[in-house]
Amino acid sequence: MPRLRFEFDWVDSERIASPELSATWASLAIAVDDSVVTRIFDGRARTVRDHIYLPLYPLAEWLAMNWWFLSSEFQTPYRQGDRDFQARHSLHANREGYAFPRLEVVASGIRTRVSWWQYAPQWTRVEFLDQGSALLDSQEFRRACFDLIDGVIRRLHAHGIDDTLLNQEWAAIQRTEQDADERKFCETAAGLGLDPYDMDESTRGNVLEVAGGLGDLLDEAVQVLDPASLLAQSSAITGAIGAAESVRLGLPGLRNPRLGYSPLSLQEGPALAYARAASSEVSPAGPGRDEAAVLPWLAGYDCAREVRRELGLDGQPLATMAALAEALGEDGGLVDEATRPVQSLSGVQLVDGLVVVNGDRTASFALRQQNEHGRRFSFCRALGELLMSPHSRSLVTGCRSERQQRNRAFAAEFLAPSAELRQAVTRPVVSDEDVDELAGEFGVSSRVIRHQIENHRIAQLSEPALDLKE
Repeated sequence: MPRLRFEFDWVDSERIASPELSATWASLAIAVDDSVVTRIFDGRARTVRDHIYLPLYPLAEWLAMNWWFLSSEFQTPYRQGDRDFQARHSLHANREGYAFPRLEVVASGIRTRVSWWQYAPQWTRVEFLDQGSALLDSQEFRRACFDLIDGVIRRLHAHGIDDTLLNQEWAAIQRTEQDADERKFCETAAGLGLDPYDMDESTRGNVLEVAGGLGDLLDEAVQVLDPASLLAQSSAITGAIGAAESVRLGLPGLRNPRLGYSPLSLQEGPALAYARAASSEVSPAGPGRDEAAVLPWLAGYDCAREVRRELGLDGQPLATMAALAEALGEDGGLVDEATRPVQSLSGVQLVDGLVVVNGDRTASFALRQQNEHGRRFSFCRALGELLMSPHSRSLVTGCRSERQQRNRAFAAEFLAPSAELRQAVTRPVVSDEDVDELAGEFGVSSRVIRHQIENHRIAQLSEPALDLKE
């Protein structure tokens, strides 16, 4: 059974003048696994039911108008409170006077997070009772939306209604889906927060130029580039690549053939399972596989533990860049030079760094200006990309994509291993002073320690940290 289900039955309309609304009046139940998003308390009837009554046309139109955004635009710190982003991802922001649930949809790669909340719409006598969140396979989410839109369009056609905005938008989407190049353009534009069907020629030309210039960095870059400074920021990234290549690290400590620079040389485990799923169109869990085993942050944790074992680090902290360089089998001065801030990245606020694999299998790095803790953490995120990503070049960014979740988890576990933190924490509640002391011991920021303690359920924090997985 699909995890996300739109279940609806057509019913007689309540004398609505608009033909597309009248024709698509229905009872609708939205379910995710065992949760019913549309479960409501009806104040008039004083009953609880799992379905709502409303026209499905506005829902289908919203899904179609935001089709590319829902699959290709990810969350970043700058988009967190942006109203336009909310309008593209929150059904509540587009309810058009009807009592739709407060439902938010944000993709992050091969998965899409669907979240819903308890909510009492103004000027109604209903209250949505359920709340929750689920990670869905992105392809499954698209199929569920496709089926709903297709059902609404068929209903309109049966009533002789064919010239609507929904019909026009859906026809354009279907044409685009058949053209690989045009589909990639739409995904790129949506990743930037731009409507691919409402763009002047100048902007379209800029998007195409950036796509051609960034190559394998494009998918992660578009999530964090400012459309108003598109060409300048793209140029800053390509300039950083050139600057990085002047210093090359052999990283002999990572030359163990069980590690290498490819996820396919890792042992079977979350890191490999996630890498395979990310490059496949099948469900990320796969037949008979525990889906939790391929969550991106678990893949990052798993890879970090494997690398620490191969390097023989046990519980050894890597509290300085010199200690980190020694563990990697690299000259400390050369690592300092390779991780020196690259000036061009200062103009791209959400890009923390990048890594390039050279033809001789050395690696080059470019990092943005940060404090010492931030520099070491970004360097380790880039190391995680070097080990887990099949691409020759990778970005480290502030985006909440699955790749960035994975490399953040790798860096946190590599620098502040959860097993060692569990031994160091002796009280059920950890104070701010305890966190700062642990941060000094492991040479990371207090924020990283708080993430590790909370995400690995080591203890209770005096003030909860933000979830690293976000």
